[in-house]
Amino acid sequence: MSMHAETTDPPVLLNPDLDLSGLRERFDQTTRVQIKDAFHPDTAERLHRCLMQEMPWMLAYNEGDTPKYLQRDEMAAMSPQQQNMVMQQIFENAAQNFQFVYLDFPVSGTANIEGQRKFYTHEVLKFLNGEVFRDLVGKVTGLEEDFKVDSHATCYQAGHFLTSHNDVVTRDDPRLIAYVINMTKNWRADWGAKTEFFDDEGNVIEAFVPSFNTITMFRVPQQHSVSFVPPFCRAQRIAMTGWLFKPKRD
Repeated sequence: MSMHAETTDPPVLLNPDLDLSGLRERFDQTTRVQIKDAFHPDTAERLHRCLMQEMPWMLAYNEGDTPKYLQRDEMAAMSPQQQNMVMQQIFENAAQNFQFVYLDFPVSGTANIEGQRKFYTHEVLKFLNGEVFRDLVGKVTGLEEDFKVDSHATCYQAGHFLTSHNDVVTRDDPRLIAYVINMTKNWRADWGAKTEFFDDEGNVIEAFVPSFNTITMFRVPQQHSVSFVPPFCRAQRIAMTGWLFKPKRD
């Protein structure tokens, strides 16, 4: 246990009463599934508290193919006018190109850094790379390939979004399945931040509203987005997200 973790941190456990056959049937039909009430209640509440209260968020966005990050102290040092200029440039880019903006914390990227503060999200990442989660993935998706799991924590609030994309970056992209562990409570459908899936003509064929203690998994590639969070939203959509991907071979 990390010295920064709560002394009463519960183990990361799944809900033992999941309807695995029903989930598999759903995934086979659509290549995507929502696993509701996915974790044991103690696990879910602890992860929710970690994401809501403990994350050292930074603003993540992109300029073309280049990801950019603004730390808290950098944002605090900017005037409202400077912050507004950053957001206006993000909106301009989104009009023509792939664009994202949200709060982020790199769980995988900080997992093995000596001296890095450890959070409950790091315990969840260990679980995702363990046998219990591997067994769940196999039973729900039928995936038989070996895989690793990466993760970053995300927080969407007013003005944030992720435009349409299919998660394929390179021709030999190793990503197999995308996932979102959503820990958002009491979200309204008109607050946006939905995970939306599109057909070849751009129609929304399915949309998942942010919810508490839900794991979404879907095959890569498929076109999807996270819809715009309007200015009147005062809440936060919190999650851990990432990919199951083929490990590199030596």
